[in-house]
Amino acid sequence: MPIQWRPTMSVGNEWIDGDHQQLIFLINTAEMALGPDGDRIALDEALQRLDAYTQEHFAREEQIMKAVCYPRYVEHRASHRSLVERLAALSLQIRASKAGTPSAEEVDQLVGLLRSWLIDHVLKEDLLMKQALQSLPDDFKP
Repeated sequence: MPIQWRPTMSVGNEWIDGDHQQLIFLINTAEMALGPDGDRIALDEALQRLDAYTQEHFAREEQIMKAVCYPRYVEHRASHRSLVERLAALSLQIRASKAGTPSAEEVDQLVGLLRSWLIDHVLKEDLLMKQALQSLPDDFKP
């Protein structure tokens, strides 16, 4: 079942919320490529797009956190690095697989990572920034 954006996911910042909506789209795209109608090429493309956009989003989010002097910046940035490393390692493992399609274990690991990422990171860690983001200057551009 695809993930759907809900207003309760909003951190109250148009850039971050827009990025999160795009990440949901990319996660759903990757999950569809893992399904019975998906294929290896579609999965590789989805993972590459997800990796590139994730790095772009994290850089933007970190700029915003610095601009508001977010007190949990160091921990949050470490969480970003961990997610990027885990996604890269799992993507590499899937790409290196000799089989034409990822194994059931690889599918479970990837879906688990993507879903927990969204739930644990966006809905728990990022929502902690909501109050701090209210102090972002109106003319700030990440």
